[in-house]
Amino acid sequence: MHERLHLHPVLRPLTQRRPTPEGYLGAVRALYGFVIPMEPLLGAEARGRTARAPLLAADLRTLAEDGGGQPGRDRPEPPLAGDLPRPATAAARLGCRWVLDGSAHGGRAMLPHLQRSLGVGPDRGAAYFASAGIDLEAERGSLQVLLDRFVTTEDTRREAVEAAGATFAALERWLDQLREPSRIPDHDRPSLDRDPGA
Repeated sequence: MHERLHLHPVLRPLTQRRPTPEGYLGAVRALYGFVIPMEPLLGAEARGRTARAPLLAADLRTLAEDGGGQPGRDRPEPPLAGDLPRPATAAARLGCRWVLDGSAHGGRAMLPHLQRSLGVGPDRGAAYFASAGIDLEAERGSLQVLLDRFVTTEDTRREAVEAAGATFAALERWLDQLREPSRIPDHDRPSLDRDPGA
């Protein structure tokens, strides 16, 4: 599943040899639409973690300005994913967090290629991929503490693994929807000016 997501047409521009600015923007918009509604579902299990939604919102504003446009005027606002897992236990929420946090580590690995090929950077439309201002090692440590506390039995391990799988599957469904925009309800189009953590 993880490999399939990397090759998904919506995210493929991130790893192409010669990515285009438009392809990159589409990938950032897609990630924004998934991360914004997913992060609040992590609940108390997000303790010790910095939200990524503000980084994606900042990237979209920067990319719109660099393109000479204004969010919400020249380009439709990104829609939000609605078909998401609903983790009901601490173990399940940690499984979801593991997926979201893992994408941050993958983003840092992709950053040098994106910088060379597109000229983006931590303060130039790639704050999310740079995990700008985030201590990933400290976050990994806080996640491990929570895993050691709440994922200790066969049942809780199963809950965490199933939730991680459900998160990957939800992301794939979301990316598939973006390839068919008519499947996304109009009311799922938020304002970039709102507080992503609200």
